[in-house]
Amino acid sequence: SRSDVEYAEPNYILEPFLTPNDPRYNEQWHYTAINLPQAWDNETGSSSVRVAVIDSGIFSAHTDLAGKLLPGYDFVSDASISGDGDGRDPNPEDTGSNSDFHGTHVTGTVGAATNNSTGVAGVSWGARLVPIRALSSEGGTLADVADALRWAAGLNVAGVPSNTNPADIINMSLGGQVACAPSSTMQFAINDVAAAGKIMVVAAGNSKADASAFTPAGCSGVITVGATDRSGNRAFYSNYGPRIDVMAPGGDTRNNPSNGVLSTINNNNYGFKQGTSMAAPHVAGVLALMKSRKASLTPGEALTILKQTARPLSASQCNRSSGNDCGAGLIDAKAALDRLSAPPAAALSLTAAPTSLSLNPGGNATVNIGVNRSNFSDPVTLTLSGQPSGVTGSFNPNPTSTNSALSLSVGSGVSPGSYALVISGSGGGATAETRITLTVTQPQAPPPPTASLNGTLLTLFGVSGDTILCAEEITITQNVLSSPFNFNSLPADRQYKLQGWKDVNGNGNTDAGDLFAWYTESGNIALLNVGRSRLQLRLEPYVAPQPLLRPAQIFPPCQ
Repeated sequence: SRSDVEYAEPNYILEPFLTPNDPRYNEQWHYTAINLPQAWDNETGSSSVRVAVIDSGIFSAHTDLAGKLLPGYDFVSDASISGDGDGRDPNPEDTGSNSDFHGTHVTGTVGAATNNSTGVAGVSWGARLVPIRALSSEGGTLADVADALRWAAGLNVAGVPSNTNPADIINMSLGGQVACAPSSTMQFAINDVAAAGKIMVVAAGNSKADASAFTPAGCSGVITVGATDRSGNRAFYSNYGPRIDVMAPGGDTRNNPSNGVLSTINNNNYGFKQGTSMAAPHVAGVLALMKSRKASLTPGEALTILKQTARPLSASQCNRSSGNDCGAGLIDAKAALDRLSAPPAAALSLTAAPTSLSLNPGGNATVNIGVNRSNFSDPVTLTLSGQPSGVTGSFNPNPTSTNSALSLSVGSGVSPGSYALVISGSGGGATAETRITLTVTQPQAPPPPTASLNGTLLTLFGVSGDTILCAEEITITQNVLSSPFNFNSLPADRQYKLQGWKDVNGNGNTDAGDLFAWYTESGNIALLNVGRSRLQLRLEPYVAPQPLLRPAQIFPPCQ
């Protein structure tokens, strides 16, 4: 209040951030990028937290890993490609045969011995590391990796001794370009490990493609990590897409090796590498710090905190038309640790099923909207945007405290095309959105009145990719040329193909002389979602090299 005083404030004491004395720490730019030095002021990691690294094995004699390694295992079962001359054994050592010591590099990033005046620092100074070898220089099989994953979590694997040091966090900097089907070896293993409460971190892949087309990056139940370069942009090689959860530094060594991630390799050496393989262990290490601070940390809570505290990448930083292709953004270690001690923030997420559907003008469908609230009880208001003129949608209920149903209708004058519809929700100070793709198709001309429909068998096949899962039949008994027919109570978690067949010669087989058709769009057999209507088939003479059996004699019902 004195006129001669311009302002007054406390004269706070400022201190340097905790800086490890490892001589090459100053080359690890990737730690500053995620605010790790600030995080170390609050947490450097506990030896009670165990991180398993499923990879190419370990160079266990490295000085910067001394005192950090727990007993692991070698899961490479094929002796012809193992590189160590045998199959599975208790020794996860990287043989060095054509190896780039990928696993040792990943392990060092998670938790190299730190502040020991040697080499480099690790993200989690105190964590103990469980090295698991599932890859040789020629890669590794899904079966071996799935067994390694179960063993890492402390689950039983036939023919292998029990893991006496089950991991809290499991890093898999590996993958292949094959979609992770819901019924697959890898997804089943991930489901079992998730049920055991373990946190799984996986690399998104380095193919500049949608991560959902890769395993395990596209599997559910894992934290999928994309890579950024030294400038904080999505690295040129990094996979992208809606399956990305967060980003972490992966580097770019094209013009300067020191722009890569620096970590341990063989013979007490260190090397710079680039890749989403290098990004994932940053996340695994930060999770180890979080688990050290809060032992009860759950996988769901961990992912939520990482996403809520990440720094979003813009569309230009993501090098994509949508910043959503880089997930929640670049992880922030300090902010994630701070969130553990802060009151939980309100969070909202939305899901849609199905996420894509096709309708003719005049058609309609229902989309189920899942509404998941955290840390607030207010109802959520839902809105729809992105639809073309003539497409209407209404939610029931809205606002909602549980889930809702979106009823879509396509007017008769809507132009054919593909439209991205956005479902947005807000409540309790939190917002979220999910998207569905609506394809408005060109209606097909009705079939010519050349034959009665009486006796025509309509068969709906439930499919997953090229695999038929089930079949449902309706026989048309009315002696008419067109009439509505419905398949009821179908599972909405799969797609369907529609077939029509009239057994003209009455022999029970689809063969020459019968009338037959698949429902097609643009000349191709169409994949249908539950809710499609006004579909039209044009039956034509069946021509094939051999007769087909009636589908209901082969496949189970879809109900």
